[in-house]
Amino acid sequence: MGVRRTILLMFLVVSPVSPQNQVHNDSLISRRDSTQLHLLRSPSDTLSSIKDTSSVTGIDTVVNYASADSISYSLSTKTMSLYTKGDLKYQKMELQSDHIDIDWNSSTMVARGVTDSTDSTGNKMRGLPIMKDGGEEYHGKELGYNFKSKKGRINVADTKIDQGYYHGEKIKKVGQDILFVADGRYTTCDQPEPHYYFSSPKMKVTPGDKVIAEPVYLYIADVPLFWLPLGVFPNKSGRRSGIIAPAIAEDATHGRLLRHIGYYFAMNDYMDLSLKTDLYTKGSWALYSNYRYNLRYYLNGSLSGEYKKFIEGESSDAGRKLSESYTLNFLHNQTIDPTTSLNVNFTFASSNAYQNTIDLNQALRQDITSNATLSKSWDEKNSTTLNVGRRQNLIDGSIYETLPSLSFSHSGSYPFRFSRTTSSDLTDLAWYEMISVSYGANLTNNRSKVNTKIGGLKTQINGRDTTETTEEFERDHSQNISQSISVNIAPKLGRFTIAPSMSYQDERTFISNDVPQLHQTDSTTIDVVNKKESLRSGVFSSAVGISTKLYGVVQPGVFGVAAIRHTITPSLSFTYSKQVIGENLLPKQMVMSLSVGNIFEMKTESSEEGKEPNKIQLLNIGGGVSYNFSADSLNFSPIGINFRTGIGNRLDIGGNAGFDLYKIDPVTFRKVNKFLLEYEGRLARLTNFVITISTSLSGERNKSKGSSPPDTLSHRRSISGYSGIFAEEEPDFSIPWRLGLTLDYSETKVPPNPSRSSSVRGSFEFNLTEAWKFSMTGGYDIFNKEVVVPSINISRDLHCWTMNFSWVPTGAYRHYQFEIRLKAPQLQDIKLTKQGSERGIY
Repeated sequence: MGVRRTILLMFLVVSPVSPQNQVHNDSLISRRDSTQLHLLRSPSDTLSSIKDTSSVTGIDTVVNYASADSISYSLSTKTMSLYTKGDLKYQKMELQSDHIDIDWNSSTMVARGVTDSTDSTGNKMRGLPIMKDGGEEYHGKELGYNFKSKKGRINVADTKIDQGYYHGEKIKKVGQDILFVADGRYTTCDQPEPHYYFSSPKMKVTPGDKVIAEPVYLYIADVPLFWLPLGVFPNKSGRRSGIIAPAIAEDATHGRLLRHIGYYFAMNDYMDLSLKTDLYTKGSWALYSNYRYNLRYYLNGSLSGEYKKFIEGESSDAGRKLSESYTLNFLHNQTIDPTTSLNVNFTFASSNAYQNTIDLNQALRQDITSNATLSKSWDEKNSTTLNVGRRQNLIDGSIYETLPSLSFSHSGSYPFRFSRTTSSDLTDLAWYEMISVSYGANLTNNRSKVNTKIGGLKTQINGRDTTETTEEFERDHSQNISQSISVNIAPKLGRFTIAPSMSYQDERTFISNDVPQLHQTDSTTIDVVNKKESLRSGVFSSAVGISTKLYGVVQPGVFGVAAIRHTITPSLSFTYSKQVIGENLLPKQMVMSLSVGNIFEMKTESSEEGKEPNKIQLLNIGGGVSYNFSADSLNFSPIGINFRTGIGNRLDIGGNAGFDLYKIDPVTFRKVNKFLLEYEGRLARLTNFVITISTSLSGERNKSKGSSPPDTLSHRRSISGYSGIFAEEEPDFSIPWRLGLTLDYSETKVPPNPSRSSSVRGSFEFNLTEAWKFSMTGGYDIFNKEVVVPSINISRDLHCWTMNFSWVPTGAYRHYQFEIRLKAPQLQDIKLTKQGSERGIY
């Protein structure tokens, strides 16, 4: 039975004579049946507590060691050997090897493998040393380490540090954070024979920082492609400052392009900044900036902008064109406290900002909407909101602003509930205790600006002469103040719910218009005259509604169907409103509305005992119509019907239709106050119809491949603050195929201009192999017989590389993009790109 090292220490401590005189044999051997770790001070420290005749200061921390076979310790030389599955731990360093020799005098260690007895050639080794130090892992044939200086050497080693793999004939660790590698190579490919690597006779590795190689060669499939006298590679995951490597392209209009060259600043853990530029050989250029900040759980945001200056033609050309554009975006989201929040999303841009792009989403934008909202709530019933809004039309340059809008809302007070405060008190309420009062108020300040071309006439705005032919007029400036109060009650009478209500809304509007008009005496001058007016209205309204639910159940008990339920929800309401304050009082309005909803559901029998049966919604269909008592004719509104159904969670069908009860004059094509039922024998005529059929199918996810790896483009954007040429997400190779189809059909049958339209939109992606993925999107206009924005994408998983190809073959924005790049986030700028379009935009 093995002798524990703690027993050895006890023997040495209680001995009244020196240890050298006590031990008869020069070494003690402890044999063990299994690996077990024991804690003790290093032998040199323990012996020196009694009598220290050496000049070695020893090691100042705990060393843990164990062996599956035996541990041999020499008292005279203070050396120790571990045999078979030796395991040693010191601070953050951990070592496993089949043979470990330790010299406590010099605080050094040597680990090596042993010859594999099962190999007849004698060349195979087993139990080669593996050392982990501070999250780094070293593999080699022989490993040496000094506990005190924390320096070491490795012969014929392979090392993994921060997703990078290093191999060298010799690796020497000269400090806590410095490695020297002789005849080394570096790669992020985890294959035994890597698909690519950087090779150098001399490497200096600083874990968590960078790798410096002199010189450096790039090998792909063991074929050297290029040479550099000096190479510096990042060796740190996460956010870090550094140069943003550019892409090289060529534009037929603006010349050769050096795209997105710049610098990324990782300022601290809470903010970063990227600055980039595009440079064209024919004088055009662009600037980009993006500043981001994030304090988790409290606030986050960004400030980004770009400025572009495009030049077409030489300075001496008569048709030389110069265009400038800009965009500025500010995002801010902040939780001030649990009841107060601030959200800002503001964008300012020139009208031509989204013209020079191949991004279809940007190219199709017609306006920019901006908002900033500060909201506060309290007592669960009160809330207030302060909003600033802005909408810019990119087609004509018009701007519509709300500066600001302030609203207050108080909902659901019950003034006659004097003693009921908890939910248990609400089970038996008197009718008057169900009366609730709500109040709301809103103040807005609106204005609009329109770019108007005066046609070369001299312009005079409020008596001030201008020489510009295009002026920005403040066409409309208005302030609005509105208040509303409502009283509601919803008692139940048996199976019916009755909901009477009353409300009053008071509104005041102050309008200021700038109206351009010709000067009275000078026909070449435009005067802009300001006209002001104020309006006030007060509207009283009341309503009463009654609703209920009816159920019908059938239990066929065949084909696995346990039950079919039909739920009917009829609702009848009557509203009355009258304007009681204001000029040009509108007539009173009395309207009755009827709506009926129908839901058909099916419950299937459970296939397994104890398992819940499946519930399937077969059809949801409803309709409604209203009658206006105040109208002098055409009192009935069109009948509206909507429907939706899903078939086996695979096919969705939905739509709506409108039917009119009145006859149309064949000459004027206007409705006349005559029912179709009386003159044509049919209840109603179809006025409009819309149906949408869609499906989405996919193959079962390949669990062995899992989801997309973490080094996707979106992940790289999050850690680096910028993205490459492609803005799409990485393809998911774990889904073998996916199909999505949508068919739209709409028809309007209102003479004299009936119309109809129909289109098919679809997307299809499939894995040709486990590494090839094809995807196609597009649509087809059935009646116009036109293909709508087709797109073809091909992706190839090259293990440590990714290839992406995107092609839009037709249309105004036809183009292609091709890219091969490394997956590793720290080497994302090593890529080959090629792209082009007839518009000359990249």
